Amino acid sequence: MFGRKSNNDSKSKTEAKFPHIGGLASILKNESISVPPIPESTKVNSEPDLPKPSPSKSVNLIQEVQKFDDKTIKPFIDYTEGSIFYPVLSNIGETQDNIAYLDDLVSDGILAKHIYEKLIVCPIHPTVFSSSMRLYCPKCHSMNVEKLNLFEHKKCGYIAESKNFDFSNIDHSVCPSCLKEIKNFEKEIRVPAMWYQCEDCIEKFDNAVIKLHCRKHDHDFDTNSGKFITTFCYKLKNSDISNISDTTQIKDELVKLLRGFNFTAELNSLVKGKSGNTHEIPIFGKSKSNGDSILIFIKNQSTGVDESDMNSILIPKLDIDPKNTLLVTVSDVKEGVENMAKHYGINLISDPDFSKIISRVEEFVSAWYANNGGRK
Repeated sequence: MFGRKSNNDSKSKTEAKFPHIGGLASILKNESISVPPIPESTKVNSEPDLPKPSPSKSVNLIQEVQKFDDKTIKPFIDYTEGSIFYPVLSNIGETQDNIAYLDDLVSDGILAKHIYEKLIVCPIHPTVFSSSMRLYCPKCHSMNVEKLNLFEHKKCGYIAESKNFDFSNIDHSVCPSCLKEIKNFEKEIRVPAMWYQCEDCIEKFDNAVIKLHCRKHDHDFDTNSGKFITTFCYKLKNSDISNISDTTQIKDELVKLLRGFNFTAELNSLVKGKSGNTHEIPIFGKSKSNGDSILIFIKNQSTGVDESDMNSILIPKLDIDPKNTLLVTVSDVKEGVENMAKHYGINLISDPDFSKIISRVEEFVSAWYANNGGRK
């Protein structure tokens, strides 16, 4: 299994190991697919065989999001407790506040992250989102403030304060001057002015004093002193569920492959470079025998892989300086990418068939493993 393969038999062996690659329809229908056992003589360690394929959480989440009209995961905000939840996560067995899980899907190119709402919260109690606006009289500081409008009936020219117009009955409103029926407020009434009046001291003023009130702890705070809390929504970038499924499954299987060659391997690992900066690596592996490391980047996007994608890989690659770096993709590779990868020592594995990608990665790691004294 871990020796080199000829091109003729690589596909058949890979399909035997990973029969669900290319069989997404069966996965989504929850049909059971038998996985032939891997002979003991071909295993590097005693890790258990690959489990039978089943719909991953990410696939299930995408199925849930596709039911939404806007294909967007929106937060539920608990204003009293100061908590942000994404209820749809409970449908796939994740905790509703697991924002890191959604951010990982953003890193994978599955979701796009957008600002949903900016909340102004109390500077003293920033974990409490519940606040309301209060208007105060600038003279006596009373909250007994009313807003007044000046209305003009265009047909007869009558002008009076809004309290003199009765619009409580929308179906039957009349001008108090000419007594004609007002059928369309927006077309027949003009609002030339607006101001406030304090019902306690009868003071009239253009601008009321605006304060925000921390409802839980019952105190006011100035709007300029408030702190911002940003909440996010997550929009599905690509509704092609097969591509999304392939991306999430290939990551799990590549991690399994590395571990089979006596590597530690982690998904979406945070790795510190020589500069001291931390980089998020889709798959980071490290040899248990000699400490050599490998970075694996995965691109699956309809627009193809271009030099800007390579630049995003170069930064962590040069800073971390691993023994090997792989870029695997089923997308089209734009002109100049292959030369750029070769120049910087990045091993580019491109194929529209994910099963072939797995096979080629296995051949690469197998040769590396053998050259470093690894044994079956």
